[in-house]
Amino acid sequence: MATTRKPRTPKTSEQLKEELELARKKLEDLERRAYAEELTEAIKATNIVSEFEKLKAKVQKVSDTAILEAIAVAAGLKRITVSQAAPTKRKSSGKTRKKATKASNG
Repeated sequence: MATTRKPRTPKTSEQLKEELELARKKLEDLERRAYAEELTEAIKATNIVSEFEKLKAKVQKVSDTAILEAIAVAAGLKRITVSQAAPTKRKSSGKTRKKATKASNG
């Protein structure tokens, strides 16, 4: 039995550009994850953490995100925004949970 298959059509330049952009985003994410541990170790080895704590103690009414934004500006990082999102709450499954009852041994 012969199967009928649709012949492959070559991809257009627009489709190839979309695939290229997607691949670049994946590569960027992969690089970020690959170097995350190394970056964390490098930061812990420096005195950045203690300096941040000193800044927090010195200017107590300023939020952590404001301090991080100020550090980014001082370091010359342009177009960076630091934000803190509220923790996401888990969605309830809608099922009612049974309460555990203690069995009496008597």
